[in-house]
Amino acid sequence: MAKKVTMQSIADELLLSKSLVSKALSNQPGVSEDTRERVRLTAMKLGYPINSSILSVPSAKTGNIAVLLPREDLKDFEYWGKILHGIEKELSEKQLSMIVGGLDASLPTNEGMPSCIADRRVDGALILGLVPLGYILAIKASGIPIVLVDSQNYQLKLDHVFAENYIGGYEATRFLLEKKHRKIGFLGDVQYSASFTERFRGFTAAIQDYRADNRTEIEEFHLTASKRENFFPYSIRQLEEILEKGQRPTALFCGNDPVAFDVLQQLEKRGMASPIDISLIGFDNVQKCEWTTPKLTSVDACKETMGVRAVQLLLRRMENPDERSEHVRITTDIIERNSVLGLI
Repeated sequence: MAKKVTMQSIADELLLSKSLVSKALSNQPGVSEDTRERVRLTAMKLGYPINSSILSVPSAKTGNIAVLLPREDLKDFEYWGKILHGIEKELSEKQLSMIVGGLDASLPTNEGMPSCIADRRVDGALILGLVPLGYILAIKASGIPIVLVDSQNYQLKLDHVFAENYIGGYEATRFLLEKKHRKIGFLGDVQYSASFTERFRGFTAAIQDYRADNRTEIEEFHLTASKRENFFPYSIRQLEEILEKGQRPTALFCGNDPVAFDVLQQLEKRGMASPIDISLIGFDNVQKCEWTTPKLTSVDACKETMGVRAVQLLLRRMENPDERSEHVRITTDIIERNSVLGLI
């Protein structure tokens, strides 16, 4: 039987007095905001029941929705732009405003939290990408309704919208197999994110199923090293080694489009090209896929739809705070361009 969590349990965890914990959980004066936040977060982690009135959002509606993502991702509009466009479009139709904020993972939550959250100037929050768990728990503890978008915090019982990464990886691999490729590699650091892990799972499952269904010999190349020597989430050293071998894959499924773009450059440096020397397929279908030579075949995650559905889930959560959370998976499509060669 699980041990019952009490105020003393929280006090012991934080090395505080039981009376201080009691004051923090009942919003009494004499407790610093930092200590109050630590107590609330620890209570949630340990499973201590917190009075919902403590966490309630003020009844006055602001008409604002916070859209939060890691600060470094604010520069990557190519990836997040379609999601943000979907969010803005749906919020505008509902006559709501969007406040975009960056979260600094290097700062404590009480220092790095955007003022719109700290000052309770929003009615809800959409949290995008790889945001540290502490921030998510702190926002949840404040009582502000949350929906996660393309996150990897699957263990939290929160509404979550993400691409169907496993099926997308499966379909990308089947696409290469149906083009008669029998030496296929997955390129990407599977420890980089949960999405990479799921795409790799789809890659291996598709090969196993194709082998079983067609009794065909297929050679797999798992280029999944976690050590990265460049900005992109893959090992350039591992790619170099495989390119120098006579027995290299005829096609690579890249963990995302930026990996594929970098591979195109690495091939060019070596006097090689896609798809003649090696076929490539990416994931995300960012706009740059149309600009590369060759134009990149990619798995489209329908990111604008992700943004729209995230807003719809958040509005539902704001109206029905006690309903069970949902995980919404957006299906994928392959956008075929010129980077995959069909073999005879």
